[in-house]
Amino acid sequence: MKLGDREILHGISFSTEGGINVILGPNGSGKTTLLRTIIGMIKPTEGEIQINKRISYVPSEFFPAQMRVKDVLLSGEKKRKIEDYIENAKLLGVEDFLDREFYSLSSGEKRLVLICKALTEGDLVIMDEPLSNLDLANKTRIMNIMKEVSKMKEFLITSHELDIINISNKVIIVKNGEVVYQGKPSDVTEEVLSEVYGVRIRKYEIDGKTIFVVN
Repeated sequence: MKLGDREILHGISFSTEGGINVILGPNGSGKTTLLRTIIGMIKPTEGEIQINKRISYVPSEFFPAQMRVKDVLLSGEKKRKIEDYIENAKLLGVEDFLDREFYSLSSGEKRLVLICKALTEGDLVIMDEPLSNLDLANKTRIMNIMKEVSKMKEFLITSHELDIINISNKVIIVKNGEVVYQGKPSDVTEEVLSEVYGVRIRKYEIDGKTIFVVN
């Protein structure tokens, strides 16, 4: 797929498997372009995209809207009431922000609000770097929430956090606009990650979790 004269994505083909589907890859590998194409922000120059679920989207970057948080949640949704968002607002710890101005929140708090909106509105929740600008406590909270909610909803997310492999059902790794791996999280190797990121990455199993360390 091309943007202007530049080819960004090359023959990418994959399907989601239910649960949490994670797209990994270095900066400039085409992850954000891929998500924007899936949600229709960018028109593909070839191929097709098939989606049979209601989608919602959390971008990696966003402008600080001059709106109250409750109005941000309700934006674009004519049939919903603020009460529809309360359960997820409590889950994410943003229920006390509803009457605050969105621009007054920290970057991490803004992201939590947008994740609340996406969890409420979509059956396929697409998120671009949902863990960025979050402290360790909120990163852990978001991963735990995704793991729990994935029993009912499907996720397609990009991330630079290799630890997210531990909660994923499928991993898709891209480099230079191409898929170089897709499959089970347990089958992701040190060699693939080291090649993709250009640094030596070691893989360890500790207390039932996979830990990735740059060596």
